[in-house]
Amino acid sequence: MDISELLNFVGRVLVAAYFLWAVWFNFANRGFHLSEFERIGVGGGKILFLVGQVFALGGSVMFLIDAVALYGAALLIIFTLVADMLFHRFWTYPDPEQSTIHKFFLFEHVALIGGILGLASVHL
Repeated sequence: MDISELLNFVGRVLVAAYFLWAVWFNFANRGFHLSEFERIGVGGGKILFLVGQVFALGGSVMFLIDAVALYGAALLIIFTLVADMLFHRFWTYPDPEQSTIHKFFLFEHVALIGGILGLASVHL
């Protein structure tokens, strides 16, 4: 394994660790997340929540395995994009502080997707 491969693997481990932590955090706080589905008017919150967690968990594991890293990257990107489209629409928050918080989340996630794309590109 050369330094480029090592750095790619370390990057994938760090990204996967973030999403694995997020799955744990989301399940620990699922009541809040389910209420957020209700707040934004999206039905089927329980099913959508579970599907999202499967994408995040499965994508994390797959992202660590060279042979399926591209598929894992796709799942993580889809999960992140859908979550952001649903919950981080900063322009819909009347409270400026909440708007700012969600703007930061959205743009951090854009950067995260960029990192996933960069790490996944090695596996094309």
